[in-house]
Amino acid sequence: IGLRRFGDAHAHLRQALELSATIDDPTCQAHVHRSLGRLFARQGRFREALPHDEQALELYEVAGNRVGLANTLNAVGWHLAHLGDHQRALGYCERALTLYQELGDRHGQAITWDSLGYARHHLGHHPTAIDCYQRALDLFRELGHRNLEGEALADLADTHHAAGAGDAARECWHQALRIYEELGHPDAGAVREKLVLGA
Repeated sequence: IGLRRFGDAHAHLRQALELSATIDDPTCQAHVHRSLGRLFARQGRFREALPHDEQALELYEVAGNRVGLANTLNAVGWHLAHLGDHQRALGYCERALTLYQELGDRHGQAITWDSLGYARHHLGHHPTAIDCYQRALDLFRELGHRNLEGEALADLADTHHAAGAGDAARECWHQALRIYEELGHPDAGAVREKLVLGA
């Protein structure tokens, strides 16, 4: 998946899915479904990703695997949000956040705050979305995840802009652009354009 050789990844994961069905190991089966969900999501195919992660969710619950459960709850919420079902997305992401907090998983908390920000933004709940993105941003900074810090800043900027806070939006876009240019991020041009046009 990481190499973007999606065709090969699909073939290998389909084979893994067939093999996992022959053994009595719900965690193994869940991992394969979770990988397929992640693969489809990386391609922007959220409608195809969703049933795999829903299946993974059931299997992780059977296995009592709380880490897998937290990861998959957030994934299902993310897929739903990208399919326009933002209200349902919130429920899954909030359950994921609670689990990540219980597990002490700060990276998981950060990505889930980001998911919550996305759903809240698209529901028009801009003050709450800003708070969610800020929480994600603070955690990404603490953890040293520069790429995710830049993405959170860009999302935070978009939400400030939607809320009518132009100065705050520009400041966040500037910070995001500095990180994107440093990392050679493919979205640097889009952020630069927003700064030039004032979005």
